[in-house]
Amino acid sequence: MLGRRQLRAKAMQALYAYYRGNEDMRWVEKNMVNGINDIQKLYYALLTLTLAVRDEAQKKIDIGLSKNFPTEEEKNPNRKFAENQIFTILEENETLQDFTSKNQQLNWAVEDIYPHKIFKEFIEDPKYLAYMDSETSSFEGDKEILLYLFANYIAPNEDVLNFVGDLNLSWSDDLHIANTMVMNTIKSFKPKEHKLFALLLDPEHLEFTKELIRVSVRYEDELNLIIEEKAQNWDFERIALIDRLIIQMALAEFLYFPSIPPKVTLNEYVEMAKNYSTPKSKTFVNGILDKSLKDLKEAGKIRKSARGMM
Repeated sequence: MLGRRQLRAKAMQALYAYYRGNEDMRWVEKNMVNGINDIQKLYYALLTLTLAVRDEAQKKIDIGLSKNFPTEEEKNPNRKFAENQIFTILEENETLQDFTSKNQQLNWAVEDIYPHKIFKEFIEDPKYLAYMDSETSSFEGDKEILLYLFANYIAPNEDVLNFVGDLNLSWSDDLHIANTMVMNTIKSFKPKEHKLFALLLDPEHLEFTKELIRVSVRYEDELNLIIEEKAQNWDFERIALIDRLIIQMALAEFLYFPSIPPKVTLNEYVEMAKNYSTPKSKTFVNGILDKSLKDLKEAGKIRKSARGMM
């Protein structure tokens, strides 16, 4: 699921595109929203990939049974993985069924090279072999082996990363979000309670993201003046664009988003600098924002509501 931290990062990426030469803010905003919504599709695609791996197990069973002279093992196949209860839940989910029917470009039955390779490697894993050899079956055991499969053979799979990245450039950056959603979804499943996750924790968070972009641009001159004043030993034009945008957005939150506590804003944007900019940016951004926050408070320019939001 996308929290405020990931949405701030999406806003920063959109602003970066805007300041790098795309002057059509409506297009930038629309593109950002589409990119966010596309993460939900990637999440569904990864869930259906697990089913495609299951299908490879069923194919193996069917091939053995169709032989003229099958071995005893082929005549009496171990169906434990193919009949895993989590697969049944996913297969019967109407949302995934609808997604598959409408998104043939992500049909793993067509792109079967990926699930085939994953399954071929997985069945050599001692964890899989122990699962198949165990005489006991349980919902938790089925869930555990699927989590292991996903965490070790799907989430880090370079072939899958390249494939989805070719379909949608932003998915290369968003794959870790979708992977986390899949893992959390499977972990949340119970025998009689198994819902897929919505991308946004709160629909209002998307409106926050759009407003953050708009405010950051609307008050650009005012916000940049603060940056120039606080970065006294720096030539403003030589400050890295990403660092400037991170500070600009944080200042916008300080001044124009009264429901967000300043400390939350400060921590979030310092962390963003750590993840998206240079090794020294975290210290630089923290210094500018810390001084700005102190001065803005003393000037009485920061007015926060009594009940803050994350």
